[in-house]
Amino acid sequence: MAVILTMIIQRPYETEKIREIRKWLMIYGRRKTGKSFLVENFTEYNDYFFVKRDRTIISKKDGSLLSYDTFIEVLGRGIADDKTIVVDEFHRLGDAFFDFLHASKKRGKVVLISSTLFLSKRLLSAHSPLLGLFAEVPIWLMSLKDTVTALRRFDLEKKSLIELGILLKEPLTVDYFAVKKSPRYIFGIVLSASAKTVPALVGDIFVEEERSLSAIYEAILRAIANGDVVSSEISSYLFSRKLIQKDDPSTIQQHLNNLVEFGIIKKLQVYGKNRFVYKHTSSLVRIFYYADEKYNISEKMLNDLEVERIIQELIPKIVEDCIREFLADIFGLGETIVEAKDYDVDGYLLKFDKCEIALEVKWKEKITRDDILRAEEVLHKVTAKRRLLFVPDKEKIRFKSEKIEIVDITDFLR
Repeated sequence: MAVILTMIIQRPYETEKIREIRKWLMIYGRRKTGKSFLVENFTEYNDYFFVKRDRTIISKKDGSLLSYDTFIEVLGRGIADDKTIVVDEFHRLGDAFFDFLHASKKRGKVVLISSTLFLSKRLLSAHSPLLGLFAEVPIWLMSLKDTVTALRRFDLEKKSLIELGILLKEPLTVDYFAVKKSPRYIFGIVLSASAKTVPALVGDIFVEEERSLSAIYEAILRAIANGDVVSSEISSYLFSRKLIQKDDPSTIQQHLNNLVEFGIIKKLQVYGKNRFVYKHTSSLVRIFYYADEKYNISEKMLNDLEVERIIQELIPKIVEDCIREFLADIFGLGETIVEAKDYDVDGYLLKFDKCEIALEVKWKEKITRDDILRAEEVLHKVTAKRRLLFVPDKEKIRFKSEKIEIVDITDFLR
């Protein structure tokens, strides 16, 4: 029987940011990124209000239901008394609430939380009554550094530690966590259960937009999952589906910028070139859209072999992206990659414009001498202070190298 445990993953960077900023805060991010859980459980406040879809307000302090007028009265007193008040899904209260905040004295600390990213963006724009009143705190997925730290208390193999850490970056997967189950098995379970969940996760991002624009955004996510990762390829994908009128990357640039700004995709420069690639930030969203493009899983159930095939194919690529981001995070470096005619470098991590780390990731069960020789060859084609080959478990490798550092997750767990 699998051991099912409740996972509490600390997010010290986001928590400290929320605690330290004394200004009124607007916290936003995609659905199910743990915004409410983080604020409710790891920050200090005097009252926490949740706004229902019918505009009824619940006080989480005592469970009472408040009308809008009563809520405004309580909030006004709290502000006057320099209290910290949280309002979750505040956007449901509409313009009258925004005008109230604009007219209020800027005392205490008001913390607003929302998942409607386009609305949040507009409320912070030049013509908004809330302009300048709030500090922005976006909450995206959890970092691999935080998830791996939380998993260290379990006796996991190094490979499982990384793959589970990547799985748990998506907070909604925490409920699927089981110590005795393999990460790839859990990935498969989550994929099979997410045919309706993933479209809903990203769908709320576009709820304020026209249906035609929403179709463009979803098609961009599908294109990237399908391997079309530069703007010209994405544009061709959309044009072939008659979603844009001409095959011109400039027509979708603002869409790409919005998705980057909202933390749904990330933009990586190809070192030394005026070229960028786009990647999904969520492994779950990436796997879902890839599987839906290949197997139409939103319309039919996959069998176990199909699910296993998808997971086995994508996990090494996902690990590569996550390890590059992880190392950039812990060393405070900028992420780029190298693409040349006869070789690629998985990660080229920069301090200003100088490379600190050139990275290759080999994510398979058995690392051969040929794998190491190939990594040595590729990594010595570029200039870097350190050249790293990241593997699942360096203790299982029989072959050593004097030209590159062979590392695994234990080298970065201090």
